[in-house]
Amino acid sequence: MSSDSEFVRSCIAAGMVHVLHHPLYTLKSQMMYYGPQFRLKEFISNTIKGPTFLYRGLVPRTLGVMPEKAVKLKVVDFVGHWIDRHGPQEVATSYTLFLARWGVSGAAGGVVTTLVGCPTDRAMVLAQIRKQGFMTVIRETGLKGLYLGWTATLYRDMSFNGTFFALREGGVKWWTQYHNGEPPSILPRHGIGLCAGMIAATISCPFDVIKTRMQGRQLGDVHRSCSSIVFDIVQNEGFKFLFKGLLPRLYVVPSAMAALIIVNEELARFF
Repeated sequence: MSSDSEFVRSCIAAGMVHVLHHPLYTLKSQMMYYGPQFRLKEFISNTIKGPTFLYRGLVPRTLGVMPEKAVKLKVVDFVGHWIDRHGPQEVATSYTLFLARWGVSGAAGGVVTTLVGCPTDRAMVLAQIRKQGFMTVIRETGLKGLYLGWTATLYRDMSFNGTFFALREGGVKWWTQYHNGEPPSILPRHGIGLCAGMIAATISCPFDVIKTRMQGRQLGDVHRSCSSIVFDIVQNEGFKFLFKGLLPRLYVVPSAMAALIIVNEELARFF
């Protein structure tokens, strides 16, 4: 199979998965940005008044997610194969080294996720919070404005992807060994991916909150560092608000990631 076909397949899988999950991303962004001021009743009211409220920022984010996820999967695969060739031979037999192999390759994929996806992630959050579009950001802040919050995004993406791929592939390896070499079917694979994603989503949730607070700010506001936002949340809202929005994140992120891997694997049967 050509690399072009693999890239197109991953783009299609990423686009399909994101469109289905976008409303929950909107809920997550609202909860994380407004913190203690978030009101579910008001969110539901806005949804009833205009269902398009749930789909703000859908187009730019979907167009950004497609190459972002495709490139991430390619990088994870590339780094993993590089470790297989140049790393210790015990990776194939040691479960700990196997997990480390996938953790490193997943974290590398997280770096690329930030580089490719941060601009459309910023545009999506601004659309969800302030109804401001992609071109508005460029016109008022320039291209660099699209990378606001990139440090928190990088921490989030590296911690999530490193944890997710290590636990997901470790789970698949355990299942295969436990069932005498029989790899898991779609349902068990999805279940393993969901469990891995929930753990990864919990670990990386504070970084997602910080990122959303940074990216959802009014255009032109004074820049704030990750540490200043953390101290502000802990002192004025409470430590628990670093995990505000965890419930929708626990569903949308693991579900989307697990579905992406499965859809990508299943599409490989056709092209």
